[in-house]
Amino acid sequence: MDVHTISTKRTNVHGGGYIDREQSEKNGKTRRQYPSIWSRQLKELRERNNLSQADVAKVLHCSQVAYGMYELGKRKLPIERLITLAKFYHVSLDSLTGLSRE
Repeated sequence: MDVHTISTKRTNVHGGGYIDREQSEKNGKTRRQYPSIWSRQLKELRERNNLSQADVAKVLHCSQVAYGMYELGKRKLPIERLITLAKFYHVSLDSLTGLSRE
């Protein structure tokens, strides 16, 4: 039996950049290749400030698991929380979302 793999570019449903996805024609399963721009920015800022996910979760009044999902790009980040993070890290929303570099 011959199984073909299709590689496509798709817009991330949760916002912020593109993700590569591979889809098997046989079973239709997909897997994410790398996180979106804003997800990488969240992790980079957190690590640069020597903070744990739990520390940032406290700022956002959410669980560490919920914050981890934001950082992985697996959970939609509400704009209110994005604004809170921009203020907390003293960066612009453009910088946080990858639209500009500060």
